[in-house]
Amino acid sequence: MKRGTLVLLIVSLVANVFLVGLIGGTVWHWTHYRGMGFRGGWRMRVAESLPKPQAQALRQAIHDTVRQEMPRLRAASAARADAARLFVQPQFDANAINARLDQARASDMAFRTDLEHRMIQFSATLPLDQRKKMAEALKDGPFRQGPPRHRGMDGPGGPPPASQSDNGF
Repeated sequence: MKRGTLVLLIVSLVANVFLVGLIGGTVWHWTHYRGMGFRGGWRMRVAESLPKPQAQALRQAIHDTVRQEMPRLRAASAARADAARLFVQPQFDANAINARLDQARASDMAFRTDLEHRMIQFSATLPLDQRKKMAEALKDGPFRQGPPRHRGMDGPGGPPPASQSDNGF
């Protein structure tokens, strides 16, 4: 085998292993990490608000939806991987990167829409008192006290008090 062919084969193998790992990691993250799965986030609060049999049925419905949506999740992951690959090309193509990220975002939003529709279908089978509990959990949403804040947005202690500024700036 020629040396160039061998190098190309090895590079291709490494890229494919990376892509499979990225897809698998993304799927695991979406199904197990806070906010999307049932180990935390608002969907967990919704399930926890229900009696055990209904909570288990809701979890099962969501897991079924995730399994059905795997092709869409893989497509989103592949689009993000392609965008990452485009970031390091010698010729930076912002339009191509944006297009791949737009594809990933559209797939993500379609998945979220399907998941939430499935939760709504499930809630239609519940009595009013249980739907009220779900509604309370849903009101908290993903951000209980507003959007997440990142350290450093207003400095370590928040914005400086007005007295620290001589001219109000």
